[in-house]
Amino acid sequence: MAVSNQSKRRLAAGSNALLVSVLAIAAACVGYAIVDLHRVRVDLSADQGSILLDDTRTKLALLDQAGEAVRVTAFSAQAGKKEAYFKDRALRDLLGELDYASQVVEVEFVDFDRDRLTAEKLGVTEYGAVVVQRGESRVDLKDRELFKRVGKGEERHLEFTGEAAVNRAIAQLMADNRRVVYALVGHGELDPESHEPGGLSDLAGALDQDDYELKRLDLVRQRDMPVPRVPDDAAAVLVLRPKFAIPALEEDLLLAYLSTGGPVLLAVDPESPVPSLLSRLGVVVPSGRVLDKLLVFPYPDRPVPRYKSHPITKDLSEDSLVTVVAGVAPIQAAVPPIEGVRSSIVLETSRDGWIDRGGEVKNGQGLYEPGVDGEGPAQMAVALDVSPGSGLVKKKGTRVLVVGDADVFTNTLLAEGPGNASFALNAVRWLVGDEGRISVVGRPASVRRLALTAEDSEQIRFLALGMGPILVVLLGLGVWASRRGR
Repeated sequence: MAVSNQSKRRLAAGSNALLVSVLAIAAACVGYAIVDLHRVRVDLSADQGSILLDDTRTKLALLDQAGEAVRVTAFSAQAGKKEAYFKDRALRDLLGELDYASQVVEVEFVDFDRDRLTAEKLGVTEYGAVVVQRGESRVDLKDRELFKRVGKGEERHLEFTGEAAVNRAIAQLMADNRRVVYALVGHGELDPESHEPGGLSDLAGALDQDDYELKRLDLVRQRDMPVPRVPDDAAAVLVLRPKFAIPALEEDLLLAYLSTGGPVLLAVDPESPVPSLLSRLGVVVPSGRVLDKLLVFPYPDRPVPRYKSHPITKDLSEDSLVTVVAGVAPIQAAVPPIEGVRSSIVLETSRDGWIDRGGEVKNGQGLYEPGVDGEGPAQMAVALDVSPGSGLVKKKGTRVLVVGDADVFTNTLLAEGPGNASFALNAVRWLVGDEGRISVVGRPASVRRLALTAEDSEQIRFLALGMGPILVVLLGLGVWASRRGR
């Protein structure tokens, strides 16, 4: 039976269509396989709120280097509660980011109501808990550590703080033991227990999240030691703006601590007494205060620091985060430096900065007067690497950071300056030798998370899956009706 030309054409057209369909499906499969092997995630949001913080990624990179598995198990919120969907979605998103960012982190989201066996195995008895495990060690996080309510009245809402909590848990599991940083008190220094604007409670909290404990150090009232000294468990000592001169005996105790390799951070203000320890290190605090034409408007005493090449400020410089200072004293290292002491500038003014010594003032701002003021750029912070060759230390070297402003560490500026918390924590990390953990802390911009309820999600699904096809059908009917009428 002969095949008609029309049948041949139909067969050829059908064969071509089938071949094209097979090739298109094959190309799509190959493309998917290539994309799956080379995944790239790009967050185009204004505040980068959908990706992990730099500090979290740094800790995950350290975990990958160590190679020991870490397991993060998150349990669902109580079903039926108003905010259950938001809580579960936030935890799932975080687990997904952790799993994507690390090779050793294993994640699991558990329905607390349906999988009670896993909950009983881990000893979890509450909804919304998170368990972080590394070997035999574990840290348990409760719902109140993962979410907090912010705002007032109608603006009051739930905010997800789970990443910071998991970050803190990872830091605790990474540290062999919790290190103690002491802040000297007794001479009018900033108080780590004070919640006032000029206190250090926020710094203590930030250090706590990084697995450091900030304690007060009173060398005069040490009841648990027969002979006053810096405690043996001190990872570093902070001397933050003494209002009165430190007695010679206590200076000797600090020098003895330094000689054993103990790192020290000293912060002074233009009017505060200068510890004699600085002169032993070859650091001078000239009279006057640091000013600059580049300043934080409208504060004439807040010059914008320029970051120099140093581990403390490397990430801050790359992310262009400003560290806010106020009322800065100039810092100058000896030139030539003292033998065995290597100095590095950490913060300084721009080329338009100078050391103001009370000269002419115009519109509330100081003006540079040659012959009266000191030439710029003026140094604001200097880092010192002290080796045994200096005669100040015995067996091993140590580090000292001198900052011409103590306000940079206070509750007021720690929250106000985008880079202040990172600068403060990185300073401590550098001092104690934790350079691998140096990174930007916190998210510079406010996080704007789209909080959807289960009802919102259903409405969006209906609009996407229901209204979309309906609109296509209506559009098709409209085209058909217009062609029929011709």
